[in-house]
Amino acid sequence: MTRRRMPPRPAPACRATLAASVAVALLAAACGQAASDPPSLAPTGTPLPTAVTTTYPLETTAWYAGLIIHVDAASSVLDEGGGAVTVDLRLENPGTELATLNVAVLLAAGGRGIEPVRGTVIPDVPPGTSVGTTLQFDVDGTFDVPSAALRIGRTAEHLVIVPLVPGSQAASTLEPQALALTGSATAGSLTVTLAGGELRADLPDWGLELPRGTMALSVTYTARYRGDFAGGFAFTGANIGLRLPDGTVIGARTDGHSQSAVVLEPGVAVPGLFARFEVPAPAAGSYALVVRDGSARASIPFTIDEVGPPG
Repeated sequence: MTRRRMPPRPAPACRATLAASVAVALLAAACGQAASDPPSLAPTGTPLPTAVTTTYPLETTAWYAGLIIHVDAASSVLDEGGGAVTVDLRLENPGTELATLNVAVLLAAGGRGIEPVRGTVIPDVPPGTSVGTTLQFDVDGTFDVPSAALRIGRTAEHLVIVPLVPGSQAASTLEPQALALTGSATAGSLTVTLAGGELRADLPDWGLELPRGTMALSVTYTARYRGDFAGGFAFTGANIGLRLPDGTVIGARTDGHSQSAVVLEPGVAVPGLFARFEVPAPAAGSYALVVRDGSARASIPFTIDEVGPPG
């Protein structure tokens, strides 16, 4: 029987060298496999739209229902999906009673009107003071902000319109118009001399805005009783009227605020009297203040030139 001789066992050091060689080979194979694999792409997010800030330095003053409204500035922060428009206001109350702006205030463009954000409260204004406030309007991406205007008021009454960009809409500030009126007339024992006038779209002492087709024409004058009755002359609204451009004669408003009533002493001129009439807008044309004493009549003609369009 022939015995097969076994090869000698490697020494421990050789076994360690062999194991290391195998490990290196396996690592190289793995690296080669990794190098041949395509790179892994991590998912990336969609870029967010960039918001653009625009400032509109309005610096406009308007008059509404006895308040003087300073529209100082507006700004927008918008991206393609929309954003916010803010408008800075100062409300001034020159009157003697608490005033409130309790009408619609909209940002309007293209037949759409955007209300201020929910929860907006416009503050009351104590007499003789002013109060600042900021209104925010949230708009979508289809709203054309550069063509928009701030609109204040009821649609049946005069409206304040302040465009964010001049010329994008017809502006209307409803600024009262001072009238330089002069002239004098005597009817019977009563002489009246015109001192001036004012045309406006509101009744500030009532905190009311007039209907769109109506303006308030106030005239101021001096009255003098030329008689000698010691008891004087009881001057009331019956002694004054206004002839309109169409020839109609009207009396002053009968609201307790629109016509002076005083007893004129003999020979004493009383200045600072006034009468307020409602006239058709826009009120341009030829007028006359009618003076009455019993059946006696006299008139003081005057003309109102073309004025700005009422709101």
